[in-house]
Amino acid sequence: MSLDNYQTRETYVNIITSVAGSAASQVDGIASVSYEAGLKKSVKLGKNKKNNAITVELYDDMTAIIDVSVNVYYGHVIPMVIAGLQEKIKTEVERATSYKVKAVNVTVAGVVYSN
Repeated sequence: MSLDNYQTRETYVNIITSVAGSAASQVDGIASVSYEAGLKKSVKLGKNKKNNAITVELYDDMTAIIDVSVNVYYGHVIPMVIAGLQEKIKTEVERATSYKVKAVNVTVAGVVYSN
């Protein structure tokens, strides 16, 4: 892979991560995007999936797989919130980039009480 291709991929990873984080903040029931339980808002980029709230894998066929960890507000039906989150991220990423989203994998890091 050439340096230009690597930089382009990293740029797309950053764009998709940003779009996914923004989309998540618009979904009712999502308290925060975080790999830790609680209300800390922490979106981290990088290679180590255990330390990243959003990770993006890009493929040569212009598809992407997105992994996101979130906290959900207590009282919301988790499967419905997650389905809405998956659809919102998919729609927004495909609208903002030339990539098609193969999957949005969601991990619920915690459930938090809303004040």
